[in-house]
Amino acid sequence: MKAKKGKTKAKPQAKAPKLKQEEIEDGAFEEYQEDPVKMVREVLGSALWSHQKTLFEYVRDNPRVSWRSCHGIGKSFGVARLVLWFLFSFEYSIVITTSPTWRQVEKIVWKEIRSAYANAKIPLGGNLAPKATQLSIDGDEWTAMGLSTNMPDRFQGFHAENLMVVVDEAAGVKEDIFEAVEGVLTSEHCRLVLIGNPTDIGGTFYRSFREPGWKTGATSAFDTPNFTHFGITEEDFKNNTWKEKITGPLPAPWLITPAWAYDKWVRWGKHHPAYSARVDGVFPEQGEYNVIPLSWIERAQNIWEETEVTGQPVLGVDVARGGMDRSAIAIRVDNKVLKVLAFHGLDTQELAGEVIRVCREVDARLVNVEIDGLGAGVADELKKHRDIPLNEVTVGSGSDVVDAKGNRVYGNLRAQMWWALRNALDPKGDMQLALPPDDDELLADLAAPHYNYKSGPIQIEKKEDTKDRLGRSPDEGDAVMLTFAPIKKPQHRLVIPRGAPVTPAWMIQGYGH
Repeated sequence: MKAKKGKTKAKPQAKAPKLKQEEIEDGAFEEYQEDPVKMVREVLGSALWSHQKTLFEYVRDNPRVSWRSCHGIGKSFGVARLVLWFLFSFEYSIVITTSPTWRQVEKIVWKEIRSAYANAKIPLGGNLAPKATQLSIDGDEWTAMGLSTNMPDRFQGFHAENLMVVVDEAAGVKEDIFEAVEGVLTSEHCRLVLIGNPTDIGGTFYRSFREPGWKTGATSAFDTPNFTHFGITEEDFKNNTWKEKITGPLPAPWLITPAWAYDKWVRWGKHHPAYSARVDGVFPEQGEYNVIPLSWIERAQNIWEETEVTGQPVLGVDVARGGMDRSAIAIRVDNKVLKVLAFHGLDTQELAGEVIRVCREVDARLVNVEIDGLGAGVADELKKHRDIPLNEVTVGSGSDVVDAKGNRVYGNLRAQMWWALRNALDPKGDMQLALPPDDDELLADLAAPHYNYKSGPIQIEKKEDTKDRLGRSPDEGDAVMLTFAPIKKPQHRLVIPRGAPVTPAWMIQGYGH
């Protein structure tokens, strides 16, 4: 009987066994102490691009290294391999990683470490559980671990001849954590590595680029492979000629791309703080003139997933003034902005219908509507529905807040509300407001407005001035700001059944009267 023709399946090759502890102790990886890039290539089976290689060499040769970069350069990829190099190359070493939030430690940095460990070309020893944030070779004496930044005490008690601390997204880490970290950097061969987007003027990360004792580096989008391979420069963005230069596939499509960066050039503008930090990789020219620092906004986005709230929402409604402006509805429950909805081209009746739909859907306890300009028309429509808890807000009106001497604190109600939002986002404040992640429009809106004290009370620039600098109206930001409007007059609600149909305002006459 003839055998059936067909492809014979190749037997899967058995993966080499993990190195035993005694093999690691005998210096299996000791040769890579002076060549971390070689270890990444030969042991971990990964390739680094030029700036990542330079970072590794800086860490090898210097006790303190700080690297600022644009968005999407493979920071977590590099950090993971840096951790594994140090841990396995230096006997009985300790490596500590931290980030602004526990989610970043567990879901980003250590997810990448687990991946690099599992896919190493030469299987590594030690113990690392599938979802763990600690890799141990010999208990707590030879280990790498991820620590949260909300408990500085956890950084105490670590001592080893070879010790490295890696702070990812360093601009967002609180100063008391850096103080705690300094307490463990006492032995002969210690390394402190700071890496992140340069979002905040102030703090240890910012000062590391201005104080002696640090080896520093920087990466702009225009330094990365997808730009240098085709010779794309900022001039190409100015002249909109960058597409013409891309004559083939991107060499590293997983890194920042020219299309992403150009989109931010158009939407944010060259001088916006977010563009400076996320594309140019430089500290933004902001601080005393910006109402809200960029780092506060990014921190608020980072804590969104872990922030849990209950209760009835407050809505903030910013009404478009025509043209390309958008109307926006912000939904906030306590210290968490759940969502910001944006609408193009709606007239006042149509927008009122959307507000009614959202209000009933989320069972809002208050609807703050700006009634300057076209907002008055939306408010008039909402007044026809007694179940809508309307609070009319005139942002240009005076503020009632005074200091101990009876002096006005804010130039107008707009300044009062923006300052309330600023206080809510302050990392040192009580509220710790969380913002929707990955909302670049909201981030840009909140980082744009300026303020001054020239006439005594705090003054926020006119919306038109922000619009001129941003290139569009900061509608989403103003909607969030409106959720902090003071209540002028208590509103009595008519409770309607949960199953009541949601009908646009203009289709109902005299409802609830």
